[in-house]
Amino acid sequence: MAYRKKTLRTMSPTARKVARLTGELDSVSRRLKNLIPELQELDLASKALETARTKDIEAVRRKLKMINSLANMRYKEIHNPEAIKQSLQVITDHTKETLQILI
Repeated sequence: MAYRKKTLRTMSPTARKVARLTGELDSVSRRLKNLIPELQELDLASKALETARTKDIEAVRRKLKMINSLANMRYKEIHNPEAIKQSLQVITDHTKETLQILI
């Protein structure tokens, strides 16, 4: 609680300093208490973002693994134009999905 000016005048200089510091302490304490709900919100949002980012990274890894496996076609498949066309279409689809996750 803040002291009135009149009360502060009647105090000794040392008591006045202590009274001012006490008032500042109360003020800072109130401001910190008011920040707690905002900090809780930020913490919750941070955890949610971290979880979402982890899931995105795992999805990207799966897509890239699929693209890599399709890109490593065996020699027999190279001679089959239809297999090449299908593989390229699947690679294109997975690449588009990967880019959508990243954006």
